[in-house]
Amino acid sequence: MAGYKDPFMSRKEFLKKTSAAVMGMGLAARNPSESNASESKTAALTPKPLGRTGIRITPIGFGATRTMEPLLMLAVLDAGINLFDTGPSYFGGRNEILVGEIISGRRANVVVQSKLQLDIRGDGKSEPSSAEISRMTGAMAKSLEGSLKAMRTDYIDIMLIHNATSPTLSHHEAVREFFTAAKKSGKIRAHGFSAHTNHVEMLAAAMKAKFYDVIMVPYNHKGSYVHSNSGRFSAWDQSALENEMKTAMDSGMGLIAMKTCSGGPCPPQEGGKPDFEHALRWILRRNKVHGLAVAMGNFQQLKEALNALA
Repeated sequence: MAGYKDPFMSRKEFLKKTSAAVMGMGLAARNPSESNASESKTAALTPKPLGRTGIRITPIGFGATRTMEPLLMLAVLDAGINLFDTGPSYFGGRNEILVGEIISGRRANVVVQSKLQLDIRGDGKSEPSSAEISRMTGAMAKSLEGSLKAMRTDYIDIMLIHNATSPTLSHHEAVREFFTAAKKSGKIRAHGFSAHTNHVEMLAAAMKAKFYDVIMVPYNHKGSYVHSNSGRFSAWDQSALENEMKTAMDSGMGLIAMKTCSGGPCPPQEGGKPDFEHALRWILRRNKVHGLAVAMGNFQQLKEALNALA
């Protein structure tokens, strides 16, 4: 395995043990009623159009960014989830390498979403110099090539600016030219950005510019989250966000929700103990996004995500 080696397990053993793991976590049916539930989940995971991109994704996507567990990634594929969200900043780039290994042989059936940075230097207020813009776009090109190499693929389905914060910079002419050229060359199929904080403003700006194909925004039942690594708190006006989401979806823009479980467990509509399954189900039932990038770090979280489709 190039770039990622497990000295104890071959790929054949991966597949064999994954089947056992899937059985153990209850994803495989053991009786007729479980078989019906399994068929229902399979139907619910049918890929659907991601806005105007021409790409089809399952409603539940896999945020691969919290794990380096090959068995879990293989179980995700075997469960029928086709959207894999990764990026070069996760696990020092090793996350992309592992994703590339896992999807090898199934590349045509997997939608890969990765990210790059808009690394601009300066005070963030004045117009960057031409030299600084050239340096930034050069870094973007290097990042794209690095992701292609890491995942051993000729193209990336969705390339996002990671944590975009400035509407002006995100829509800078040089940035637009970079993405336009990357699409024309076939290195990416769709382009967009993720916004972690001022995402209502960023989404509104994207609607005015009408340039990006896909936007990934925080969205959950609580309307806020605490970042699992940095501890950063972010909250938003849920009504304002949903209004922008509707406008975006009506226009054909693809929307993907992140931080889906970062608002904590959600109680069932009929009452009962809050859990993460219903936190995901809350989003799915509102039909405000095309898909969810659910960060999963273990088999229990995969099971919860699949159960949310019921």
